[in-house]
Amino acid sequence: MSIVYKVSSVLFLVLLSYSNHTFALEALGLIREDGSKLQYYLKKNTPNHDDLLILVQGSDCNSVTQNARINQELPKILPNADVLTVEKYGIDASLRLSEEIERADCPKAYIDNDSPEQRVSDYLQVLAHVEAGQHYDRVMIVGGSEGGLIANMLTANSDRISYTVSINSGGRKFIDDVIHSIRVDASSEEVFEQESQGFMGFYNHLLDSEPFELDMSNHGYKWWRGVFSVDQVEVIKQINTPVLLIQAGQDESVSVDSAIEMAEDIASSNPNIEFKLYGDLNHGLKRSTGDDALSLVIEDIQIWLKKQS
Repeated sequence: MSIVYKVSSVLFLVLLSYSNHTFALEALGLIREDGSKLQYYLKKNTPNHDDLLILVQGSDCNSVTQNARINQELPKILPNADVLTVEKYGIDASLRLSEEIERADCPKAYIDNDSPEQRVSDYLQVLAHVEAGQHYDRVMIVGGSEGGLIANMLTANSDRISYTVSINSGGRKFIDDVIHSIRVDASSEEVFEQESQGFMGFYNHLLDSEPFELDMSNHGYKWWRGVFSVDQVEVIKQINTPVLLIQAGQDESVSVDSAIEMAEDIASSNPNIEFKLYGDLNHGLKRSTGDDALSLVIEDIQIWLKKQS
């Protein structure tokens, strides 16, 4: 069974800053259990290597080497830390940069194999390999959008993460964010009802079906099944180390109300969780004027981090 969906009205979890070039990073490689190549980048900044900063990109079909925020801005959180990034399944630096949600040249290996579970498995494998040669006193992970979800999942599955920052990762269930995005894009209530009902039909079919060939917005069955199956509350409850959940109040890519409700509830009963809301920022951490507030967010993360020491 092969299904190709084209749903242009649905916005997905992507926190990006595009550049017009690839950052000069040396690709390092491991082999996954299935024999495929797993690429990662480790930028070493200090001789002692006391701190490791892991940065996780969002849900786009692009090489992490093309992401300016990950390669230029977010490392400022821990300026002296070594910085680790990991490519997604089937992607490397040779893939041209694209801002398209559905790019025609997205690698089939990525579409068929990428999923939250696969990304967590990749990070666990890379982290174990890196620390086999260099032990770090502190390991911090920061992710935005889908990357924020992956950061939470990785921390829940590892005893090596000291601090976690999850930015605009949505609420408890991804389906709520998708329905919210459909509502934002719908031109009328009638259009919303039609498109949301259609998507719920796909959602129910996916959860009730065995794996089938699927390509929707450059994501396949494994990805859709994976994101729909994650309960982010249950993930975060497994974390005992400090977590900072950040949500932008003008975010149209996720259900802000659901994200706030989840974050406030879980922070109230888990002292290691802190929640910070930026009411005037959008999903890309920009104000309505277009001004980029990432530097402010980074400063606040640094303040939070100092309080944990």
